[in-house]
Amino acid sequence: MHFFFILTHALVIIGIMKHLTMKYEGPLYTSSLLDFYFSGMRIGVLDIETTGLNPARNKFILGGLLDLQTMTMHQYFAENRGEERQVLEDFAEKVSGLDMVITYNGRHFDMPFINRRLQRFSAGSCTPYDLDLYLVVNGHSPIKKFVPNLKQKTVESYMGLWSNRADEISGAESVELYDRYEKTGDPELCRKILLHNSDDVLQLARLLKVVSKTDFHKAMFHLGFPVCGLNVEKIGISGSIMTVSGSQRAEPFDYTGFSFGDYPAEIRFSRRDSDFHIKFPVIRDSGLVIADLDAAGLPREDFAIYPSYSSGFIVLEDHDRKNHMEINQFIRDFIKSFIRNL
Repeated sequence: MHFFFILTHALVIIGIMKHLTMKYEGPLYTSSLLDFYFSGMRIGVLDIETTGLNPARNKFILGGLLDLQTMTMHQYFAENRGEERQVLEDFAEKVSGLDMVITYNGRHFDMPFINRRLQRFSAGSCTPYDLDLYLVVNGHSPIKKFVPNLKQKTVESYMGLWSNRADEISGAESVELYDRYEKTGDPELCRKILLHNSDDVLQLARLLKVVSKTDFHKAMFHLGFPVCGLNVEKIGISGSIMTVSGSQRAEPFDYTGFSFGDYPAEIRFSRRDSDFHIKFPVIRDSGLVIADLDAAGLPREDFAIYPSYSSGFIVLEDHDRKNHMEINQFIRDFIKSFIRNL
């Protein structure tokens, strides 16, 4: 996948803060794996720059976001630390308009940092689904056996993407350059910081093809996935019950029910806590965990392609071996049906 810079860009200066936009073109990596979970969603690729790792005392200074729908790069840059709040709030507003973001270690750093700083300013939260490629690769790919570490640049090199980079600085050097830029206003320092951030974002978009070297359905089972404005976050099977829980992203609502049609599923949604919990009945028989599609109101034909399907039943687990794709589709399709019929 290649991106080409088009000579159209814009710079908006609001107060001191800069909002830069750049248009890119080029083929995006696509796959049936990604379409299975994310088809039709508005997606962005995200990376941030800060003055340090601790959001309790360090500042947010630059946010980069590539909107994959418009192929537009947005960068929100603070000329000095005093502009943090405006930059942060404007960037978070842009990100909140997406269904999901793609990050690299974003669940442990980028998104918690953004939300801790927003909390400091009593400015709400930013909660799109985060497809963290670091967690996907670290937990669900053999790649880590073949590389010395899982830093983004290392994985880029393994995937043959290193030659696409134009910047030559590290994140730590970016902080040093920002300190100097605040004191001098040297535009060359600003250019290097912005280039480092935009290259991280573009390279991360290219790195999306790494999902082809992962057990992606297993990753989504453990890391969760977005559906109908919800983030599925935890899935468990115990006894004759499969439990699913997660968060409500947009317009949280209250709902409590102990059946859906004739299906005895326990469903709870909380507006106050912006979360949800669903308990599905499953059948245990001879080491198998089975879901009844007819009882759940799900079309048989949507599952008939699976070897684990038979006569309106789908095997979710076979002697402790989970069928992750089937489980994820059952949950996703049930939630879609539930939301559609509210």
